[in-house]
Amino acid sequence: MKKHLLTFAMLASVAASATVTITPLSTDYAAQKVTFKVAWTNSPTAPYNNRVWIWIDFCPVSGVTPQSFSTATITNPTGSGNGTITGLNGRGFFIEYDTTNTGTTVTATLSNAPAGQFNWCAYGSDYPPNVLANTNDSYTLAGTPPFELITTNGATTQTVNEKTFATSAITITPATITDATGYPGLWCPYTGNDLYMDDAHRCKERQSGVQNWEAWIKDTRDNELYRIVIMPDNKWWLAQNVKLAEYNNSAIGQTISGYTKDEAGMAYTWAQIYASYAGGSSSSTGNVQGICPPGWLLPVTADFNTLMSNIGDEATVSVRLRALRTKCTQQGNDYYGWAAVAPVCNYLPDSTCESCYTNDAYREDGFLIDFHGCGTARTASFNPSHIGVVRCYRQL
Repeated sequence: MKKHLLTFAMLASVAASATVTITPLSTDYAAQKVTFKVAWTNSPTAPYNNRVWIWIDFCPVSGVTPQSFSTATITNPTGSGNGTITGLNGRGFFIEYDTTNTGTTVTATLSNAPAGQFNWCAYGSDYPPNVLANTNDSYTLAGTPPFELITTNGATTQTVNEKTFATSAITITPATITDATGYPGLWCPYTGNDLYMDDAHRCKERQSGVQNWEAWIKDTRDNELYRIVIMPDNKWWLAQNVKLAEYNNSAIGQTISGYTKDEAGMAYTWAQIYASYAGGSSSSTGNVQGICPPGWLLPVTADFNTLMSNIGDEATVSVRLRALRTKCTQQGNDYYGWAAVAPVCNYLPDSTCESCYTNDAYREDGFLIDFHGCGTARTASFNPSHIGVVRCYRQL
């Protein structure tokens, strides 16, 4: 997390960074109000989610001697300019901004400041506190200690004073995190015990499209990693096709010519998709694991219909769930980061790339359990001779 120090108001100086600049303007000691200007640039990078977090510290002045700084409790911040003030939690608030970047003049009340004179410092941060899971069973936190880890009910917390500490030191299941600045952040919204994090596999909000959350899981059957994304139906979905190639010392699935497992997954027979892998059961009804990783479920037609109805009409779904592709004339924008490379439409029986788009334009190959060409979700009436790729979902 990058912090940008603002100056003492009484010194009337200015401190700047490549992203955030805060300029003190005035102080109304009797009303405990301070006024300053917040401006920003997009160089070298734009602030996270196009907003900056603002907080203030103060120190009383007795005669000519300043005392130590304390955290200010901020109330009633108001702003003029192109930024919008949101998210006040007492310790700080957000300024959300548009692309003109002309700056916002802010007046805030420091309700716990003394009635007499005081010095004050305002600060701006362009990135929330966040967590990195290291490969040596430890976490590294970015931000300003101490950190407060908070469970989903908001009532159970754990304070961490170090930036790096053993995973075993966490005594709760955090959902959110904040630091000394009061900047609220998410620990990770995916709470499954198969969550996998290291320096190359982060739980984070995507920086493009709808900016939904993505994370990684590890399949305990073969230690394969899968990127997952939260979708508009409020379910987590694999953003890659299932790639299990062996189970109980038996080979399963077929490789897809010209592509790796990470690019396109494996293609499976009907029997392999429904088999009892690690607790699944053979069935064409819902809530069945089948070939999916433990804890994940095979989607039925109703699951896909729910997902797509939460995205929009068929034309919208067709664009947002389809990746930019080289082998197909119809393209998409991969709005949710869900459309991993899956060029199996040309590979499966009874289909070609163009015909599957023509027959059912919003059912992109590679995200359905793909039997009859590129558009049939799982039902009881499949032809067992067909093969297909598999996506799975989980709702926590």
